[in-house]
Amino acid sequence: MWKILAMIAAVLLGGAAWFSFQNKTTIETKVAELGQEKETLKAREESLEKTNADIDMVNQQIMSLKDETEKLQVQKSDLDNQLLQAESDRDELIAQRESAAEQLEKDREVIKEFPDIESLRRQMADKRVAIEESEIELSKAEGQKAAEEVAIEQLSSVAAEYQALRTDQEAGIIRGEFQSSIAKAYNKWGFVVVNSGNDQGVVDTAQLDVYRRGQFICKLLVTKVEANQAVADIIPGSLQPGQSVLAGDTVVKAIKSQTQAVAPVIDGAGAGGGAAAPSAPAGGGDAGMGDGGGDPFGGGGGDDPFGGGGGGGMSDDPFGGGGGDDPFGGGGGGGMSDDPFGGGGGEPDPFQ
Repeated sequence: MWKILAMIAAVLLGGAAWFSFQNKTTIETKVAELGQEKETLKAREESLEKTNADIDMVNQQIMSLKDETEKLQVQKSDLDNQLLQAESDRDELIAQRESAAEQLEKDREVIKEFPDIESLRRQMADKRVAIEESEIELSKAEGQKAAEEVAIEQLSSVAAEYQALRTDQEAGIIRGEFQSSIAKAYNKWGFVVVNSGNDQGVVDTAQLDVYRRGQFICKLLVTKVEANQAVADIIPGSLQPGQSVLAGDTVVKAIKSQTQAVAPVIDGAGAGGGAAAPSAPAGGGDAGMGDGGGDPFGGGGGDDPFGGGGGGGMSDDPFGGGGGDDPFGGGGGGGMSDDPFGGGGGEPDPFQ
């Protein structure tokens, strides 16, 4: 009988030892899993700290962009002031030209009362030189205005591009084409690692879509961006039933549009950044001043009291312009048009 009891006790002791061994193995497994979870939690906390640091850096970049935009606005304001000054100078030159034209008309009336035509001709030549110098100054002012308008347009375009880039960064929008893949997937922890980063255009808080062979899997929210990879959380509720994210899944951006850079319209600027500056008037004789009538400097036909003939020049020229027997040597070359300042039949006056 005692042998039977001994065998039963041995069996019970063996069973207890086996259960004790199984419980020990289970406990060790749980302890290992708990340790792994602690390490993962610690890694997530470190990742969160780095993400916060990255957010601070992005905020600093945004502030830097704001400062740069303000500087560009100040430069634009300075150029606007310079443009206004150039326009004022142009208006002053136009007024001088009109005043000189009025004086020339008066001189034409006075010419008939003086017998010394050669002296009057020299005086008129001096006045013509003065008018041509005014035209040159006006041409320079127009060129300066055109250059300033181009500079203003360029600064406006740069400021608009900065503004669009800042807007997209704040909204988490990836600019340009983008496609990548999943490097690692941690479905249990609800995040993944993407095979693209800053160098590929990924920005913080960007939303991504995950596909596998054309089938939608889930949506992602970027929480950390490095040079060539990014960490993104799986957006709760977006994971399709029965699916999980796998390494190699295709990743594309969820928001397709991006902010367009729109530069402000600059008043008075043409399609080429401003009106082209008129060419400087050519110095020299009457032949370079254009055809037409009414030029006090030596044009052609008409009733010339000093013998000017009927060539291709101006009418009513007291200085011998045009063909015919001119006792003062006026030739019959091509004269000026009705503009007393040399405007021919070519380009229109940019101030009309």
